[in-house]
Amino acid sequence: MMGYMLAAWVHAAALTAADRARQDRRGQGTVEYVGVVVMVTLLIAAVAVAAKGWAPAVGDGLKKAIGDAIKKASGGL
Repeated sequence: MMGYMLAAWVHAAALTAADRARQDRRGQGTVEYVGVVVMVTLLIAAVAVAAKGWAPAVGDGLKKAIGDAIKKASGGL
């Protein structure tokens, strides 16, 4: 009898731990997505700053493209 109770307790503890692990991962995809967006933004900014010195047309074109994309995404604000 005691063995069944111990097995039931271990089973319940394992299910509770699995449920907690599943809850802890909720929202993780959003965090990773935001991280990717931030990294791409920093990369574009670095290229724009670097290109301003040796290729002003590239830097200005990139700045215009980013501005146009923001205007389009925000509905012209």
